[in-house]
Amino acid sequence: MRHCLFAGARFLALCATAWGLALPVQAQTASVELVTGDYPPFSSEEAPAMGVLSEVVVAAFKEQGVAAQLRFMPWQRGYMETRNGLHTATFPYVKNEERQRDFWFSQPLYPDVVRIFVPSEAEVPMDWSGKSICVPQGYNMARVAPFIESQQARVERPPDMLNCFQMLQRGRVQAVWSSETVAEFVTRDLRREGLRFKPLTLGLEYPVELYLIISRQLPQAQQWLARFNSGLARIQKNGTYAKILARHKMQEK
Repeated sequence: MRHCLFAGARFLALCATAWGLALPVQAQTASVELVTGDYPPFSSEEAPAMGVLSEVVVAAFKEQGVAAQLRFMPWQRGYMETRNGLHTATFPYVKNEERQRDFWFSQPLYPDVVRIFVPSEAEVPMDWSGKSICVPQGYNMARVAPFIESQQARVERPPDMLNCFQMLQRGRVQAVWSSETVAEFVTRDLRREGLRFKPLTLGLEYPVELYLIISRQLPQAQQWLARFNSGLARIQKNGTYAKILARHKMQEK
């Protein structure tokens, strides 16, 4: 490589390439491709800045000098392609055993609580036999599935959470399994139309944290994870994170 120091101008491009090949991958790469799906208010093509966590993730990478390119895909496709190393990372996901076998998890992006919601007029305790509980496709059912089975209830799995609450409004389902933040956000218009619902305390509710995840198959996965975590810590410390949440009318928890 020392010969490049004395090369003529016509060799400059070749030497620059040689130097680049000698650098770590992370130093060469100025951008990453990220995948997410429709999960408002956290990620949505219709939301400002593509959703609050989309803005957080992009800002964290930017803090590290990395431009993040964001693509929206159906959840299953985005998950599988990221697992196979076709994209740098995907978000937002909660932890479970299966995902932890295949992915590295970032520091938490945002905390939430998942629970069952029913119409405000519903009598409790409820006889769940034959009742329908709505859990959107792609939503983790590990916590609620044993309850559904033991109570002889049924499950409905529409494409997204808005569908679930629309079905609750029309009486097509009797309950919805949702995070508190998502429930509050997606029902804004429905509540103006008269929808009223309440959370139940059944011992099923549980706190969750949302993460960016990187496939264990991705070359330099640990390095990208470290860079992202460093950027996330910096925007949390310098106030950028709080400002992003405020723009989306959310608060730090």
